[in-house]
Amino acid sequence: MTSRWFSALLVIVLGAGCGGCKRPPAPRPRADAAVAHAPTGDASGPRRDDPCDSLDAAQRELVVARVNDQVLTLCDFNRRMGHNNPYLRARFNAPEQRRALLQAWIDAELLAAEAHSRGLDDEPEVRRFVTLQLARRLEAATRAEVPAPAVTDAEVRAYYDAHQRDYVTEAQVRASQIVLPTRAAADATLAELTAHPDDDAMFRERVRRLSVDPDSRAADGDLGFFPQAGGGSVPPEVAGAAFALQRNGQLADRVVESAHGGPNRGPGFHIVRLTARRDALHRTLEEETRRIRALLLRQKREQAEEAAMRALVDRLRGSTPVQIDEAALAAVQVAPAPPGAPAPQGPLPPGLLAPPSRP
Repeated sequence: MTSRWFSALLVIVLGAGCGGCKRPPAPRPRADAAVAHAPTGDASGPRRDDPCDSLDAAQRELVVARVNDQVLTLCDFNRRMGHNNPYLRARFNAPEQRRALLQAWIDAELLAAEAHSRGLDDEPEVRRFVTLQLARRLEAATRAEVPAPAVTDAEVRAYYDAHQRDYVTEAQVRASQIVLPTRAAADATLAELTAHPDDDAMFRERVRRLSVDPDSRAADGDLGFFPQAGGGSVPPEVAGAAFALQRNGQLADRVVESAHGGPNRGPGFHIVRLTARRDALHRTLEEETRRIRALLLRQKREQAEEAAMRALVDRLRGSTPVQIDEAALAAVQVAPAPPGAPAPQGPLPPGLLAPPSRP
């Protein structure tokens, strides 16, 4: 057996749990204890079929192997095979692969027993791993117990009405521009670009070097999508010229003058290039009902799960003595971030469930 295959089997052995099957208790918690009772469903999807369902009660308790006081039942073995993807699971049609899986379980138990005899299960990192897995299992079980929500037709209608811009929109185009301060400069630049109409790099270079509009210059001239009336940072004269173009990449054959699109909201001279076109959209409530209902169901489920977790944590905090040494916490020293490191984004993760850092 190669070391790679042995490692993969250990993952299978330790990663797929017994579920409802009974095991004699170990003398003390082991690294795999936290994953020994894997739920057959999770918070993000429907309940999975239990590979033990095909066994009767006597078969479930049939002991396939024993190592000291640890036993592997037929239920355990079926779940270890069944909780893998179909490609890996198909390997176990071969008797030698099933025996290899069994031997991997035996080897894992032997290694775990030896680790226990050396006191490795008392190491902080091992205990932290067990605590982390138990917390995650409790979270998954709490989320799975949340009743399925319901969404009414009135709620679907209210969502549709509140998000009309997602379902009913007028035609839009996307364009890029170069804004010059004078018509002469704009005419000269347009003549250069017209000689190379498909040269995207040339257009972007002229934007960065010549355009006097800072916002679009920072985006290589891109104005995003806009309607035929323009709006925002797109003057109506520019919008009208862009809508008159027929194909993506096409340049307007004339310089477009705007009343307020130039420097300091004064006159501007624009070179306009079409980059995309979006047809008008009109999707009815009947067309969108199924998608909206699924979206609302998912949102309600997530909210209910978060509320259940918050209620559980609040209850545990209220019933369990917790002490925090503020002085010790204040004494924690954190090394400064290296120069150029990106600033952290979003909220900090929970301390318990935060993944351990790798050296």
